[in-house]
Amino acid sequence: MAEQPEVVPEPALPKPPATDDRGRRSVAAQRDYLLSLIEPLPAFGMYLLDAWGTAVCEDIVADRHLPGDDLVVADGFAVRAGDLADLEYDASATLRVRDDDKVTKVGAAVRVRAGQIMPEGADAIIPAERCTLNGNVLTVHGRVRSGDHVRRIGSDVRVGVPIMRSGERLDARRSALLAMAGIDRVLARPRPRVVVLSVADESSDPTDTESHLLAALARADGAQVWRVALPGGPDRELHDAISDQLIRADIVVASGPLDADAQLVRVVQQMGETDLADVALQPGGRMGFALVGEDRVPLLMLPDEAVEAYVGYQVFARPLVRRLMGAPVVTTAQVNCLAGGELSGDLGTVQVRFGTIREQQGEKVVVPLGQPGHPRLADLLGADAMIVLDEGASSVHLGERVGCWLLDD
Repeated sequence: MAEQPEVVPEPALPKPPATDDRGRRSVAAQRDYLLSLIEPLPAFGMYLLDAWGTAVCEDIVADRHLPGDDLVVADGFAVRAGDLADLEYDASATLRVRDDDKVTKVGAAVRVRAGQIMPEGADAIIPAERCTLNGNVLTVHGRVRSGDHVRRIGSDVRVGVPIMRSGERLDARRSALLAMAGIDRVLARPRPRVVVLSVADESSDPTDTESHLLAALARADGAQVWRVALPGGPDRELHDAISDQLIRADIVVASGPLDADAQLVRVVQQMGETDLADVALQPGGRMGFALVGEDRVPLLMLPDEAVEAYVGYQVFARPLVRRLMGAPVVTTAQVNCLAGGELSGDLGTVQVRFGTIREQQGEKVVVPLGQPGHPRLADLLGADAMIVLDEGASSVHLGERVGCWLLDD
């Protein structure tokens, strides 16, 4: 009997989150579901400048003291503080300046410059402005203590102490410290490559606001970004255009109509496992996700309306980008503010408003902008915070506390 070929099941996305009685998934469940489908990018050794702005993927431990010797901090004279122990604040004493670089004899001093290694026998520096030199006789004014104007060995970093912890972001100051320690490469994850697509159809706004907005947001999050506007055309052309972008993408963020029969949805469904969902979020509750191509590249679909796309990015796309980066925290922290106006919500729905924050008597007060059900791009432009009413809030009254996400993009 001929052996039957093994049937390989078609790949499929995991079971999606449960829905409420209105057929919507919760924001938290949907975000966690999407995050479960994304793995951080693999880390590799990168030069400091290339890794700037990324999170390191290892504890970097010093193998030597920094600095490696006691260093002079100020131009002046190296002395033994014990020779001047009895000197009062308003008194003077004299020392003899030596021609060599040793301060081993009682009453000796040596001329020094900032940055050099401390001379043998010295334990303090007298800045030039606090003394007077006449020939080789140095007159010192005021008290001197051991360690004055000296940068001690290991005062920046000590052997065995971590210079950076895994997950910390490499910035200019940490780069300088690593370079001082003789480290020019670190283990880090590359910046995620984000391709932003705008898919137009007959009903789309020809100005294509969304792709510019989404591309700028991804760039602000530290990603490498390519923005591609795809004009309407046959399904095969859109399929090929998206496929062409996958070779340079770690994630694709696409904006377009998201009706069940919309062209973007239809074409993406042909390219891989796809999930289209309504989420209990206003605005921006419609979204889609897919793993497309041979490498199963994540593709996030957001609405083709600027404010909805912005909210969708903040709530869903940013956590995915941060996940690819390997960031230890992928969600935005909320800041509690006092409501500077009445806010109405919808039980069971996360309601987002835009607002401006001001300080008032030591408290942060957020003033809502625009109309509750009709947020405009102008409201977004004037805002420095997203006001987030959770599913359990039907309203927030003036002076009550409400959660906000600070906008710094």
